[in-house]
Amino acid sequence: MSLQLDSLVIDLMFQGSAAIDQKALIEGLGGQDALESKQLLDVDRLDPRQEMELSPSMPFRRRGERRLMIIDDKIITPREDPQNDPLITADLRASKEQLIATCQALPIRLGRLFALGSWGDAVLVARSMRDLRGISLLPYALDPQVDIDGKRRATPLSQKEFEAKILAFEKRLEELDDDQILAGLSGVTFERRGDLLVVDVLEADGTWDQRKSILMEQQLAAMDRFSMLPGAPSASPVKASPAERPTMKMDQQAAAAVSKSAPPKAEAPKPEPKPVPKGPPIAAREVDGAVVLVFPAERFDLDVAAALGKRDYDQVIRTTDNLTGQMRDRIQRDGAIWIAPIEFLSEVFIDGKPLTKQEFERDAKQDNGVKSLGVHLPRFGEVTLLEIAGKGRFVTTVSDASHAAKLLG
Repeated sequence: MSLQLDSLVIDLMFQGSAAIDQKALIEGLGGQDALESKQLLDVDRLDPRQEMELSPSMPFRRRGERRLMIIDDKIITPREDPQNDPLITADLRASKEQLIATCQALPIRLGRLFALGSWGDAVLVARSMRDLRGISLLPYALDPQVDIDGKRRATPLSQKEFEAKILAFEKRLEELDDDQILAGLSGVTFERRGDLLVVDVLEADGTWDQRKSILMEQQLAAMDRFSMLPGAPSASPVKASPAERPTMKMDQQAAAAVSKSAPPKAEAPKPEPKPVPKGPPIAAREVDGAVVLVFPAERFDLDVAAALGKRDYDQVIRTTDNLTGQMRDRIQRDGAIWIAPIEFLSEVFIDGKPLTKQEFERDAKQDNGVKSLGVHLPRFGEVTLLEIAGKGRFVTTVSDASHAAKLLG
């Protein structure tokens, strides 16, 4: 099966107790005619390493819960450079409704709508707020440098620490109740369809700005509200003001139930001041009309990589960074190339597996003390890995390895 980047994916995770035959499945997916132009991918037949590269689901998905992807390569016009173009201009409203209808017809635990090869979801459908948070906490669970408290380490966790974090994953989901999770949403659309909870970041015309998917993931994950003891109720619920609340829609039955039981609205408290961001400033250089961002180690992680992949520079660049106004304007218009340090070869991947020293020494090109190799950076995509004598290891989108090494001074 060949998979095309930017193919639209309806991803379905079935309830563990679900017992469905093939006929019921086909009917729930819209019928045989609707499926003829699409590809069906049974994720459980993949090598687990392939799923980790394609779209990981562990530890969210439990044993016995099946997963199926419906892939359509005719809805989205493939972008020339998905990593530098975060806008999907196709109208995805009909696909959203198809996802919801499928989740209503079948025993689905979680349904997602996303584009193949890009990080983030356009639509999430679940039967519990807890599952919406759980799928958004997967990056936290799988990142080898983020500890059990959600803090990024300079070095990878030990095997014991990583296992402790995975064991705490389910406990983290008990810390916030439904109202607390919902109160943390802003700038996204939330609605109820019967027993389904639907969250999406589609615009009114059905287009999708993938930069908003990062916002949705961060708000649902709510890592900044972790309890000191995993599983303990959160002591600091967040309540959004009316202007900050998500756009909410409900079916008539749910709206009637809420109107009868809802307590009088309390005046929203004033928002707390934002914490001062930490870390040294980003440096920037202009090379052949392009802006090159040079990241210090403290300012680069997988969230930053994902934001760069979606051209969400507002999430990356601060007012205190060493960029002129002209540079900032150019970045918003044309994007930027970048260089960032990494510590371990295992932070990047080759053929779906962490890069080993043996593979790097065997396959890397060498030129004037600079070793380089094309690799995959999780949550971003294809980059070049550099090992520069006396300076360390870096990942970059600068096309020429020797040129990138000179930019580091």
